[in-house]
Amino acid sequence: MQDTNLNTNSTQSNKMMWVAIAEAVVIIALLINMFYTKKQTTELITQIETGVEEKDSLNREMEMIKKTYDELQVTNDTLNAQLVAHREEVVQLMEQLKKTKAASRDSIKKFKQQIETMRSIMRSFVVQIDSLNTKNIELTEENNRLTGKLDNANRENQKLTNVKDSLQGRVKEAEALKAVSIKLTALNDRDNETSRVIKAQKFMISFTISENEMTSKGGKDVFIRLAKPDGSILMNESSSFFNFQGKEIAYSAKKSINYDGKAQNTVIYVISREVLNPGQYSADIFVEGKKIGTVYSNLD
Repeated sequence: MQDTNLNTNSTQSNKMMWVAIAEAVVIIALLINMFYTKKQTTELITQIETGVEEKDSLNREMEMIKKTYDELQVTNDTLNAQLVAHREEVVQLMEQLKKTKAASRDSIKKFKQQIETMRSIMRSFVVQIDSLNTKNIELTEENNRLTGKLDNANRENQKLTNVKDSLQGRVKEAEALKAVSIKLTALNDRDNETSRVIKAQKFMISFTISENEMTSKGGKDVFIRLAKPDGSILMNESSSFFNFQGKEIAYSAKKSINYDGKAQNTVIYVISREVLNPGQYSADIFVEGKKIGTVYSNLD
């Protein structure tokens, strides 16, 4: 009976031991599971935090690339169109990055590759633009140098033109005829000189065309413009108009002469068919479109 009790107690002790062992195994399993779960959670959190940082870093890089495109200046239309297109690609990629989860490692990796490609393209643009700017500077300097030479040439040409004009002016001046010893005389009906305007029937203008070997020889028309005291031109049936400095002006009398370059005495008469007033009369002499002399006379 005693042996039977001992066996029963032994069996109960074994059961309790196995129960304790089982409980210990469960507890250990739970602890191990909790450890790995915590580790995985920590790794996941770390992965997410790393992904967020990488995403922010990628976004900053794309912002810098976009800013670089914004600052690039180029006058070449073709290159400018390419810049605009690639800048738009950067903007679109930034929009895609915003919609991508930070924990998506594969997506982040693809973004990194795309950004690296874009950065390479951007560097290529920078090199091209620097080259164009360098060439533009060289062309500008060359243009300035040529412009300076052209300005110098223009100044020299202007100097030569001024000298030429001066010489031509001197030649024309040397070629111009001059009237000297000019006299304006009023004549009565007997062709005698008179100072009484009431008796004046015509006017005699006498003068000498001075010697000039520089001017052309041959026939020349001499025009007389006789002005009355009120400034109007005395005209008659033989009067008309001639060209002077691009304008048609009236003349009182005209005479054709044959000039041989030597001093030549000339007399021209202006006949009056109207009542004259006392005062100062003047006669201008013209040859070949130039005024060569003027004379004045007072009549009472």
